[in-house]
Amino acid sequence: MQNKKIVFLASDCESSKWVYNALCRDFTIEAAIIETPVSRRTLFKRRMKRIGPVKAIGQALFSVIVVPILRRKAKKRRQELSKQYQLDNTDFPPGKTARVSSVNDESCKQLLRQLQPGIVIVNGTRIIRKEILQCTNAVFINMHVGITPWYRGSHGGYWAIYNKDVKNFGTTIHLVDAGVDTGAVLKQVYTQPGKTDNFTTYPILQTAIGIEALKTILPAVLEGNYEVSRNTEKGTMYYQPTIWQYIFGQ
Repeated sequence: MQNKKIVFLASDCESSKWVYNALCRDFTIEAAIIETPVSRRTLFKRRMKRIGPVKAIGQALFSVIVVPILRRKAKKRRQELSKQYQLDNTDFPPGKTARVSSVNDESCKQLLRQLQPGIVIVNGTRIIRKEILQCTNAVFINMHVGITPWYRGSHGGYWAIYNKDVKNFGTTIHLVDAGVDTGAVLKQVYTQPGKTDNFTTYPILQTAIGIEALKTILPAVLEGNYEVSRNTEKGTMYYQPTIWQYIFGQ
């Protein structure tokens, strides 16, 4: 029997359903708090401010033109990975699920205070503010599809390949702090993509191996008997590639 409550805090996306359903096979999840994903328009506006219009437009063109082609090309591979790793995209159970517009809302804070979890598993959310992290004594754990600190941010697997650093194609299980993928590392796992993998299947492969790593480390966290490794390097923040980065980086 578990000695600590586990709460799942995630974005409403396919990978969150994979993680949630996989964990439910071996652990009891007290509740799922699911945030509404940020709209594409809002994301684009934020990117315009953060990286400028040229790069933001390049990223948008990549999403609109290249990604759908890659997705169609990798349809069979996606099915293979789903079957191989038993990825289940069944929706979150209504009776155990609370919906919030953002993990940083007051409603999310109140839910966490009411639930008083020992562990909060995070997947695909916005950057969680310090006030949310500090509203409970829970350990917040994130599964990042990239090897930190070298591949923080988005699409860590793709950028490892882009940089001809395939040895660092993998997934990091880490504690959540106020930074972006800067928390102390619980476990890192590595794999190598196959010839039929591409940008759209890299995160599937990384999530699949990450789920197994998370399930391996969770019992120790539940017992409060775990070790972490800390790295003083800041590493590099990566974002979605622009269309020209993808075309000329191949």
